[in-house]
Amino acid sequence: MLLVEKTQLLPAKAWSMPPLLRQGAVLFVGLCLAVAAQASKGPSANTEPSPASIVFQILASELALQQGEHGVALATYLSLAQRTNDAAVAERACRLALNGRAPRQALEAGVIWLKARPESAEAQDIVDSLQMLLGFHNDLRQTLLSRRAKAQADGEAKLATFYDRLAALSSKGPDPAKAVALLESVALEHSNRSELLYTRAMLYERSRNFEQMELLLRSLIAKEPDHAHALNALGYSFADRNERLPEAKVLIEQALRLQPNDPHILDSMGWVYFRKGMPKDALPFLYSAYERQPDAEISAHLGEVLWQLSRADEALAVFRLGLSHDPQNAVLRETLARLGIARKAVLSDPLTEALDPSGSP
Repeated sequence: MLLVEKTQLLPAKAWSMPPLLRQGAVLFVGLCLAVAAQASKGPSANTEPSPASIVFQILASELALQQGEHGVALATYLSLAQRTNDAAVAERACRLALNGRAPRQALEAGVIWLKARPESAEAQDIVDSLQMLLGFHNDLRQTLLSRRAKAQADGEAKLATFYDRLAALSSKGPDPAKAVALLESVALEHSNRSELLYTRAMLYERSRNFEQMELLLRSLIAKEPDHAHALNALGYSFADRNERLPEAKVLIEQALRLQPNDPHILDSMGWVYFRKGMPKDALPFLYSAYERQPDAEISAHLGEVLWQLSRADEALAVFRLGLSHDPQNAVLRETLARLGIARKAVLSDPLTEALDPSGSP
């Protein structure tokens, strides 16, 4: 079904609706136009659902969604996508499923969306990610091998883009060992490319195979001595495990000279100073990292240093902001548990003002 450009047909008020409802309104308007177009052609012997029937189902689904009946709306959209193979309907079903934490239905709708719009990078990314999440590694491997062959035939630039996406996809895998196996089986003779070496190292770090992680990072550093992220990753790993701190500091210093404003590297430098028993020296680096990127992990590190320095109010403010960014962050949760700070206690006091890094010592 052809859906025409329709953004200007919606009243301005429609664009203040939540994104999922707004998309439904856009889709509904487009299908109304399709009804008019179909009617102008006269009766059809086509066995597909009539445009009028489709519009009715879309309208019923959107009304169900507004009334909180998310499952009804999803089921209707998914059924409609299966019968029409329409890209816009399948996309809508996919987004509803993702919003409702229904990954299998999202994958089913995503596959239909991708078949209808094979050029859609977003549809491809969603299907890839869901196949990785749900463990459909064989299906994913076959499509990746096919795309790898095409990228290789198209030249180095396309191949580099493909491997960047493969690295990002592998990093999302819930099972690091299976993600490594997938990456290596797709990369084949290219598995020692820099971006893939780094990704494999980080996957081994997630599975706590530090020996293999170190081997890969050192191989990457030997290949690219100025690879700031590899230097930082190895140094931070030592610091976080409270091991080989002098070497950790040298590695992180090298990374910081290469990328002096990188918040992750600044955080690592602060953390290695903290591990060396120098919390006051750690603060400037952690404040600088926090100012640039106040995510949950950096918040955990800065908050812990402030807590040790008996600056509890500031520490709690930092922890609170970290939780607001990522309530489930493992590093932050572990930090609070280790310090004996109840998450409930962190969130109970209203935050009066954000921490001002300019006032740091």
